[in-house]
Amino acid sequence: MTLQPEDFWSFGEWLLRPESFLESALLQGIVLVVLAVLLGLIIAYLVSAVRHGPGEGFYAVARSVRDLVRSDLPGTSSRRIFALAKLAYQEALRRRVLVVVGLFVVGLLFAGWYLDPRSSDPARLYISFVLTATNYLILLLALFISTFSLPADIKNRTIYTIVTKPVRATEIVLGRMLGFVAVGTLMLVPMGIASYFFVTRGLRHDHEVVEIDEVGDGRFEGKLSFDQFHDHSFTIEPSADPDGPELGLTDTVRGHRHVVRQIRGDDGNVERYVIGEPYGALRARVPVYGSLVFTDRAGNLTDEGIDVGNEKARGGYGAAGIARLVGVTREAQRLDYGYVEGGTLGSAIYTFNGVTPRRFTDEEGIPMEMALRAFRTIKGDIVSGLNGSITLRNPDKPQIESNPLTFVVQEYDVSEERLPREIEGTDGEVTRKLSLFDDLVTDDGRLEVIIRCIDRQQYLGMTTSAVYLRPAESSFAWNLTKSYLSIWLQMVMVIAFGVMFSTFLSGPVAMVATFACVLLGFTAEQIYDIRYYMDRGESMGGGPVESLVRLLRQDSMTTELDVDQVAGKVIQGVDAVIIYSLDAVATSLPNLPRMLSTAEYAASGFDIFGALLARHAVATFGYVLLAFLIGYFFLKTREIAA
Repeated sequence: MTLQPEDFWSFGEWLLRPESFLESALLQGIVLVVLAVLLGLIIAYLVSAVRHGPGEGFYAVARSVRDLVRSDLPGTSSRRIFALAKLAYQEALRRRVLVVVGLFVVGLLFAGWYLDPRSSDPARLYISFVLTATNYLILLLALFISTFSLPADIKNRTIYTIVTKPVRATEIVLGRMLGFVAVGTLMLVPMGIASYFFVTRGLRHDHEVVEIDEVGDGRFEGKLSFDQFHDHSFTIEPSADPDGPELGLTDTVRGHRHVVRQIRGDDGNVERYVIGEPYGALRARVPVYGSLVFTDRAGNLTDEGIDVGNEKARGGYGAAGIARLVGVTREAQRLDYGYVEGGTLGSAIYTFNGVTPRRFTDEEGIPMEMALRAFRTIKGDIVSGLNGSITLRNPDKPQIESNPLTFVVQEYDVSEERLPREIEGTDGEVTRKLSLFDDLVTDDGRLEVIIRCIDRQQYLGMTTSAVYLRPAESSFAWNLTKSYLSIWLQMVMVIAFGVMFSTFLSGPVAMVATFACVLLGFTAEQIYDIRYYMDRGESMGGGPVESLVRLLRQDSMTTELDVDQVAGKVIQGVDAVIIYSLDAVATSLPNLPRMLSTAEYAASGFDIFGALLARHAVATFGYVLLAFLIGYFFLKTREIAA
């Protein structure tokens, strides 16, 4: 998994952005809510003006604003909200929506037949499947129950049994939202529990020892049986304690390993081997990332590595800053792989903070994981991987550095290395054994890790998130729970939009409108890509109007548009208006996969940190507040019209 720059922010940095408050999520969220409320008031006035005339329509909307501030918000009763939520909850259950849980469980029962058992990373496959299936089912359910309920009550006139009582519009909107959220939560909990057991049981398997040889000095090497389309090799080292167990570890295959335990009888002979459960596949790594700078082939410092020509990927995040509740600027959204040239002084230098013995307690050393890319300029030996080296250096005393630790690059996997607590190195011109924490780590816990490519005419690529230290791991069950919390937040947001549209549209139209909002949010990055290239004059084929003209004329996308100058200006102007309008609308709407999804974290085996969930919760609250206010005004307009 490759993280974006904003993924490294703490909650405070994301919310306030002290270095640039104008780009902070707090300010942008406030501006977005204000603009959306103003737009909602304008639309409400237009609707009311059509029904009552311009003058009376204005007073109707003004009375709605007055009622919200003077009576509806202060007089909102939690008891009445709970009663209305209970009614919405019971109404949804009467529609037998719990059948979805049964369909999900049945889907899990048959999923094992279709998930590829030969996958190189079955844990990722299983986790991605359950999270994706849950996400789509829950969002479709939320879309259905939230958009049809209120229009059906208005059509059947059952709503009048409520509005004729001392119930406020704020209570009706909030009650519907909370009732439907309760239904979704009731369904999400058993789906999450079923998903956990599906993943853990699906990855469970057994092996047997089929080969074993004693290689001397009490060491044994062997091989496990071929089960679940893979096998393992293992080594058992002699135990330092004569009475202690003789244990060995298998090699890592398909993301997991096994512990092999050798059982001896009273006569000292080996009786049997016990193969442990697979471990290492279901993980929740807690990574520590550092800052990254490069050196060129001459050893000079630079902020960027070598660009091999096709590794720049923009993470287009939408229109202007005020339209981006997540508080990220487009200029910061770049996923740049920097490459270092092999056999030269080129290197990538990572500086890690907080490297202390209290935090890294493993006696064997500090675990470091790398997900590097390889770029080959010559074919060479395509069977063997590229060779790299790791050098540890004291940031304050650069004359103190370790001897290089060599490794083979795992081009399509995450490789794990250990930085030993004691290592041979140099202190100026003196060669001696260095202590990791006493010599190489500074007093304030900083450590430099220098990565080079050894093979000439080959290149290694890396980003800030490609190399990280791993001080600890969290529980997979808790990590999966947090991923389901993010699905719950997405459900809440869809329900809020569904209820909002249902206050002034019929059920099918409200469902289509809610779906369109979600879909436009999904396409925000693609729309930004079109605008990005149009601004730079690099858009192949132009905008929608120009593309239509080329299609009708059967012109190539790579040639100049063969029209006169005035027509060309008109076409480009219309395209710009369409693209900028779509860009502003799409990026004002929630991009659920980008904003709230944590499935990639769980599937990749990374811990979903609390600050990320807090950011998601605040973003969800902002959109729910926005939907509540707009829904309130539309509902008041309908009541006034009645």
